[in-house]
Amino acid sequence: MSEIGSFSFPRNQRLKSKKISDLVFATGQKAKATPLIARFLDTLLPEPVSTQVMVTVSKKKFKRAVDRNRIKRLMREAWRLEKPPLENRLAANEKQRAIVFIFVGNELPTLEQVQSAIASLVSQMLPDKQDQD
Repeated sequence: MSEIGSFSFPRNQRLKSKKISDLVFATGQKAKATPLIARFLDTLLPEPVSTQVMVTVSKKKFKRAVDRNRIKRLMREAWRLEKPPLENRLAANEKQRAIVFIFVGNELPTLEQVQSAIASLVSQMLPDKQDQD
């Protein structure tokens, strides 16, 4: 867990396991911040990291791949900048968390909109302070 507190987003922090992502959708908790929804679950991850993240955008709402890719790029960048508080708290509690960010808006967002939504979701996903003691 040497990446804790850094602003990088390496490959081992990307959620690629179908089994874990299905588990997150089936039993995970939900947090909302327009235009995003986050599904998350504390579970054992295959890599020695605090969090693994997946981003998704609906093909039904955004037909053009360039639009979907742009939104996913914005979501990954916002996560990269907003993740250190959550990762530090999880590392202190020795927990691992799988997170799926889902874009549910109807228009192309700006980086500021996505970043404020991710910041709100991160604050909602922070473990309780009681867990830290």
